[in-house]
Amino acid sequence: MYINLDIAKYFLVGLVASNLIFALVIYGLKMIHIRKAAIRNQFQLKFKDYLTYIQVNLDSEEPLRVPPIPMNPVEREALQERLNDMIESFTGEQRKKLMELCVALGFVSDHMSRLKNGSYRIKLDAAYHLGCMRVTEAIPGMLDMLRQHKLDSSLFVIARAVAKCARHERDIKEMVHILLQHGKGFYDLIVDMVEEAPINQTELFAQFIQERNPDFIRIGLTGLKEYTNPKVTSAVYRLLNAHHQEIQKKAAEVYLKGAHFLPKNVAARLLEHDDADIRLQTVATITEFKNSTYVSFLKKSLQDREPRVVHASAIGLTHMGQAGVSALCEGAGESLQSWIQQEIDRLSTQLHDLDSLARYNALKYTYEKTFTTTNKRIYRVV
Repeated sequence: MYINLDIAKYFLVGLVASNLIFALVIYGLKMIHIRKAAIRNQFQLKFKDYLTYIQVNLDSEEPLRVPPIPMNPVEREALQERLNDMIESFTGEQRKKLMELCVALGFVSDHMSRLKNGSYRIKLDAAYHLGCMRVTEAIPGMLDMLRQHKLDSSLFVIARAVAKCARHERDIKEMVHILLQHGKGFYDLIVDMVEEAPINQTELFAQFIQERNPDFIRIGLTGLKEYTNPKVTSAVYRLLNAHHQEIQKKAAEVYLKGAHFLPKNVAARLLEHDDADIRLQTVATITEFKNSTYVSFLKKSLQDREPRVVHASAIGLTHMGQAGVSALCEGAGESLQSWIQQEIDRLSTQLHDLDSLARYNALKYTYEKTFTTTNKRIYRVV
């Protein structure tokens, strides 16, 4: 009985002591945070003139000078963060001058030492700062760290730092290869990181789509989807026959976005594709051309099994002049006849616009000529 009471007392004393220690640690961390915040606020006042000096002299030919007054560790950290932000904001010679200032201040050598000799958390922080400063000498160390890293959010901090510091395309390819070994499809994130690299990104993505590895192809297509260069269009053409459905779809998206003209055989093939999204995209691209050459293709698409494709084809035909409108009325079923009436009513409220007026006249005249059985005279609005 007494033994159990003694154990309970010791347990309570230990619990109170551990809570007290925990509270003291939290209090200490809070005080450190408050002190750092106070020093940072003082930094803004103390170094206001120096920060103004940097901004004013970014375009001058002379290199930026280090501060004329000594800095404590917290002030150095605050200046480092400010310079990181400025490096991200500027490009060209201005960014280069800021990077040279970081070297003169000793920030680069400090973080290189931390990357080589620090603990994991110190190395991770060093990699982040070295990436912000675009320190190419840090690439080998960061790639080694990336190879040994597990899959978590910190992995992408290191990978982004590698991209920012990349010396050439091989560094980026190695970084991407390491990330893909984790077997996860974060293609958009990888593309976002690659786009921060100081290399020809379009050329690199074009190289990726020539790879045999489907993951590299997906990254390449994801990276190229914002480009409308005809060279890009020709590069992805062969992927329209890829074995992977997802690659076919991405390839069609890139191809159609950059195409200024669709060969008839390609248009026919894409409009008969099994994927409704590809057919819909093809119709949208043809509509943008506003070329009556494709009237027969859109007329055929009025019979598509996907309602979205039918609707898009009807809209496209109204943008192809009299030939397109005639094809629309000839191929219209009951549901499309109702849509044509609604479109005529909609266009009738926009007759102040010349394009809408022309479409209204063509659609109303052809519709009434095709579907009206009485012999009433048909007028056009002029």
